[in-house]
Amino acid sequence: MKKNTLTIKNNIFSNPTAAYNWLLGSAGVLIVLGLIMVLSASGIRSYFTSGSSFSIAGKQFMWFCIGIFPMWLTFKIPPKAWKRLIPTLLLLVFGLEIAVFVPGIGVEINGNRNWINLGLFTIQPSEIAKFAITIWAAQILARLEKGEIDQRRAVYSLLLGFGLITAPILIGGDLGTTLILAAILMALLFLSGMRLHHLFGMAVVGAVLLFAALLTKQSRLARLSSFLDPFSASNYHGSGWQPAHSIMALASGGVFGVGLGGSRQKWGNLGPEAHTDFIFAVIGEEMGLFGTILVLLAFLAFVWAGVNIAIKSEDPFSRYAVAGIIAWISVQASINIASVIGLFPVVGVPLPFISYGGSALISSMMALGFLAGAATREPGAKAILDKRPPLFIFNRGNK
Repeated sequence: MKKNTLTIKNNIFSNPTAAYNWLLGSAGVLIVLGLIMVLSASGIRSYFTSGSSFSIAGKQFMWFCIGIFPMWLTFKIPPKAWKRLIPTLLLLVFGLEIAVFVPGIGVEINGNRNWINLGLFTIQPSEIAKFAITIWAAQILARLEKGEIDQRRAVYSLLLGFGLITAPILIGGDLGTTLILAAILMALLFLSGMRLHHLFGMAVVGAVLLFAALLTKQSRLARLSSFLDPFSASNYHGSGWQPAHSIMALASGGVFGVGLGGSRQKWGNLGPEAHTDFIFAVIGEEMGLFGTILVLLAFLAFVWAGVNIAIKSEDPFSRYAVAGIIAWISVQASINIASVIGLFPVVGVPLPFISYGGSALISSMMALGFLAGAATREPGAKAILDKRPPLFIFNRGNK
């Protein structure tokens, strides 16, 4: 019996396709749960704005279906092909970021000008920028590892590239995405072997810039104040309203929640962001501690799988890109969840794979496709996956 138990554990965690299976399994749980919870969290707002309780959730499902194609592309594109595609992708993203400031094209939502109006829907270029800048940085660091460029040139290139991509986002008012891009940069620089005192110096400079950004907007200072005590008399009926009711939602969920659709805080108390920034609070209220732990375990499994894929990657570009993607998803999830439970100021970042938002979902699915592709290129996994029937887009190994 003991031997059989050990065999099962080895098959789950140690076989060549373990990371690949955990990656797709955890992402599948997050995406399916996201579609269900977007429907539950948005039904009321959706009914009052369109007359149908399913319109917002229907759009999210539409974006999921659209995202399958770019996810398949990032899965199939081999590392060598990315070298030719990355400059074009980066220029496209930068152009779209500039376009948000063009009158009649750019759209301002909740004080942030980071969207482009395409008529039937809007897109957020900064979400696609997360994927584009991550794989571009991976290419730079891969060249550094191969000795094609020195560390000074690599660092300057990374700082310049991240600066150009981040500047329009920060000017548009999106501090949350700026923090995530900074986290990706710091993670990749750390993995590249940069000395800790240099990283500490960059972190200090970043903290000073962050403080300066907070001072430029009264709303940001109000969010910081409400984060410290959302239930105070001065904050509760102002900027602390949503954080306070987010905590109430989590507190009232108990162990198993009040049931799907039964959330009371989504009736306006979480604002229009109940299905976006505060969807974790709705999960906690409707599915209780069980639901929140399920989400956390799924993200932990996703990160574990990504780390294992990065460790096993023989190609430097794939290794750095996978590490950057894991830093992006884990930091973004951490910031969102910390904001909801009152451990971090609300900065307006979605919960990856779960929150409503077409641009965010498609960007995350592109990242998932890239991770899956890297996993299938590991020799041991490829030999096993090539024997599977091609019934699913991720069932075969990649070149």
